[in-house]
Amino acid sequence: MAKELTLAELQKQIAELQAKEQEIIQAEKATVVEEIKAKIAQYKLTFEELGFKAPFPTTIELVAPQKNSNKGKSQAPKVPVYRNKDNHEETWHAGKGANPKWIENLINANLADKKQKNEKGNDVVPRKILIEWLDSNGYKIEANQ
Repeated sequence: MAKELTLAELQKQIAELQAKEQEIIQAEKATVVEEIKAKIAQYKLTFEELGFKAPFPTTIELVAPQKNSNKGKSQAPKVPVYRNKDNHEETWHAGKGANPKWIENLINANLADKKQKNEKGNDVVPRKILIEWLDSNGYKIEANQ
């Protein structure tokens, strides 16, 4: 009758077997890789046929420059700085470009008297005034929210 193993003895055997497994894998890996490469070459298999996505464009059309590229522009996501009190899904990062509709509605309701003509002749509230108003009226997202 076989001796009952303690948990510690069983764990030691498992560790020894796993170490032996890694030794065998390392010893056989180079040969296996060469065999696989030979079969890929022999059958002219593609990344897609093997279930992988090609790590680089595979046609000239994919490499051609695109007209409206974002070269030189940050691809980092914009972090929202302000949140609409009435709809918490509406946020604004206070960056360049047009203001979101909810910000425009706040301007029209609360800051219409602060509007000035910009260089294009449009009525706008200066960014500094808008930011100060948003900060002082509880629209700024605090770090712990």
